Amino acid sequence: MIAQPLVWVIDDDDISKYVLKRNLQEIGIKKTIEFPDSVEPLEVLSKHRHSEEIIPDIIFLDLNMPVLNGFQFLDELNFFQEELAKKIHIFMLTSSLNNKDMLHAKTYSMISEYFVKPLKYDHLVRAIAKVAEHLKEV
Repeated sequence: MIAQPLVWVIDDDDISKYVLKRNLQEIGIKKTIEFPDSVEPLEVLSKHRHSEEIIPDIIFLDLNMPVLNGFQFLDELNFFQEELAKKIHIFMLTSSLNNKDMLHAKTYSMISEYFVKPLKYDHLVRAIAKVAEHLKEV
């Protein structure tokens, strides 16, 4: 990897966050910030939309959260996405097996991939590798 990516984990489930962060550390990701809901990260992105240092390279976004769910987060982000200083690779996570959610997720071009929890280690490695390729090209 050319640069160490900044990863945000937006999830209200502490166990899911813990497992994901531990797996990220195992594959060498050192810069991870976690959020218990999507309100604060949306505010940070809006306020610092022109700052490459603050904007994450990767977001692991839980679908089902209180206040703003993953789709609502994406709807709000869509208002200023074009102004962001860099592309964010968003991986949506859900414990839902509802096919409707997956079909809805496919309508968002911002979503790089959709995963059902628990996120399998090899899927995580593949997702990070995809972003690493993009970072090499930038």
